[in-house]
Amino acid sequence: MKFKINLFLNTIILLALTLTSCTSNKSVIATDVAMTVQAQNTQSASVTDTPLALATIPPVANTPTSASAPVANTPSAGTPVALPTLTPLGTPLAASTSVTKFCTASASFVGETVPDGTIESPGTTFTKTWTILNSGTCAWDSTWKLVFVSGDLMGGAMVFNFPQPVAPGQNVDVPIVFTAPTTEGTYTGYWKLESPWGLVFGDSDSGNPFWVTINVNNGTPGANTPSVYGITSVTYGITSTGCCTCGANIKYTTTATISSSGPITITYAWAQSDGGRGGPQTLTFSEASSKTVSDTWPVRVGTEIGIRWEYIVVLSPVKKNFPNTDAQFDHECI
Repeated sequence: MKFKINLFLNTIILLALTLTSCTSNKSVIATDVAMTVQAQNTQSASVTDTPLALATIPPVANTPTSASAPVANTPSAGTPVALPTLTPLGTPLAASTSVTKFCTASASFVGETVPDGTIESPGTTFTKTWTILNSGTCAWDSTWKLVFVSGDLMGGAMVFNFPQPVAPGQNVDVPIVFTAPTTEGTYTGYWKLESPWGLVFGDSDSGNPFWVTINVNNGTPGANTPSVYGITSVTYGITSTGCCTCGANIKYTTTATISSSGPITITYAWAQSDGGRGGPQTLTFSEASSKTVSDTWPVRVGTEIGIRWEYIVVLSPVKKNFPNTDAQFDHECI
């Protein structure tokens, strides 16, 4: 009996302690929650949330599939998505290196057939050939052209491709077939070179185009009629030998390139600017062409004669002087 009373008392005591502990814990928890809420309400507004980065999803391949087939490039749940590898854009390519490589396009006139003033019968077909030096640093090939720029086309095409590759420093013959007009008169056509990138240029030494000039009339080839064939031009050059201090006479040699309009025989002489003249000489042309002749004028040491020159005088079939304004010399040797 006593044992039961003690057990009952002990139970009552334990129950009271338990209730007291629970009440105390609830009070503590309530107090902590209230303090936490108050602290949150009094925090500074300077706190900023950091937004989450958006995931990049690669595009789904646009491949038709059946209802039962899986879609290509679609990741399954839980599988990491592999981002595509980006390839950087390359530098834009310039045009072909044969077109825009850094080089100088330049040409120099060397020679020609069918000299200016050549007489052609109406409707006659003839071939004019220019010899041109590649005086630049560009290599020419068939993409380079000779193009018509103005004047009389005379049956030629507007554009002619170069017939062969031409390295810098080399010459090339560019022939063009023309047809003389059927109406008598003088006709001239002008031509230039064109690079693959569209640069149009002529003789780089003079800045002039290349040209062809003919006289169209009914002259009979070989008739040697002065009114039909004649000398159309004379161009000059000059060289010298000797020196004022070496005790020898100085010699000036003048060259004259004479062009005819057709087959003709002429008589000519060299005349000097001081009034001297050489003896008559004969020169024969079998066709329209050019020939070069020369004469030497010796000058004594110890003289000062000033500016001097020589020139050609055609004596027959028609007399005509051809002045020399290009190849002169100033002799001052005392």
